Amino acid sequence: MERLELAARFVAFMIKLKCIKGRIEQFRRAATRYRMDTIHATSLEGNTLGSPVERMLRVYLPPGYFEHPGERYPVIYLLHGYGSDDKNWTVTSRREVDQAPFPMDVIPARLAREFNLDKVPTYEQLDDLITRGDIAPFILVQPDGSLHLRQLGNVRNIAGYPKKKGSFYVNSPHSGNYADYIARDVVGHVDRTYRTIADHAHRAVSGVSMGGYGALHLAIKFPDVFGVVAALAPGNLLPSMVDWTLYTPLNERILGRGYARKMGVHDWTDILDTTDMIYSKDVPLLPTIQRDATGRMIGAGEAALANWRRFDLNTMIAGQPEALRGKPVFLYCDVKDEYGLNPVARQLHDTMLANGIDHEFLNPDDPATAIAPHALGCGVNITNAIKFCTTSFPR
Repeated sequence: MERLELAARFVAFMIKLKCIKGRIEQFRRAATRYRMDTIHATSLEGNTLGSPVERMLRVYLPPGYFEHPGERYPVIYLLHGYGSDDKNWTVTSRREVDQAPFPMDVIPARLAREFNLDKVPTYEQLDDLITRGDIAPFILVQPDGSLHLRQLGNVRNIAGYPKKKGSFYVNSPHSGNYADYIARDVVGHVDRTYRTIADHAHRAVSGVSMGGYGALHLAIKFPDVFGVVAALAPGNLLPSMVDWTLYTPLNERILGRGYARKMGVHDWTDILDTTDMIYSKDVPLLPTIQRDATGRMIGAGEAALANWRRFDLNTMIAGQPEALRGKPVFLYCDVKDEYGLNPVARQLHDTMLANGIDHEFLNPDDPATAIAPHALGCGVNITNAIKFCTTSFPR
């Protein structure tokens, strides 16, 4: 009996050991699927700001990537928003989220429940969606679109990182060729390094805020590179927005109304400063603004206005509608977007309709994201954008 009992214990131990090894192997494979590459961005060489040409590139490979070496995958390029860089990623692993000095550390528990980060996707959640068959396998790529230039006042974000100016993913003689960097350097590296389906129909460009602008800009500028586009609250900044008052409910409830408004003024001033530098550094818009007796903007320098219009997505769509016609296009913005981007998104929606561009437009007034309609709304809807892209790829 003792021998039988010992044998049973040994078998149970071996089964448990096998399970542990299985979990370790599963974790190891996940770790190798969640990757960070360094690429040399040839397109950024010689940029006038001296921004780095060696760039970090975050790559997510789907479950089964290593088990099925003959399989090739479509790719979704996800562009981050203004203020992010190689230290602030839009989608990452749960482990990194838990280890990061995230704002949740300073958010009271009652607000943390409203700021439901579980709805913002992680790599593990993407793994689950793919494993369950809810979405088809794909590769997710997140490039660094920062200028690596500190914002005005050298301020830091609530996680302690210096805030950086963003590129808006455009080619500009004043900042560098960031559109070429994404469409050529990043796409080229990914197609050479990973088992992609290397055609435009299986390549989506998506993004949030500044990245949403970049997604549409790149889809129009490089129609033979990107066949699917998903833009979340695209930051298509217009001269008419210079007097916008940026005010985030979350900041008020954490920091108080006065400081929240001060933060909003700083952030909006910096965004306008960056946009003016990228679009029209030689003849900047902001110093030429004309106002009436009440302080209302009534005009600005024509040369500067012309430069800003060249980067206006409405102008680009109307000038090259065939770049988007017949392609899957997804557009999202919350009605209460605190960056004033709801009317911007609605104008883009109207421009697409007027130019015969079929698209899906999601424009909710979502109480679940009311504490931060822009950031949380975009974060929550990344999953919707990913689902849109994966269902739009040819089978």
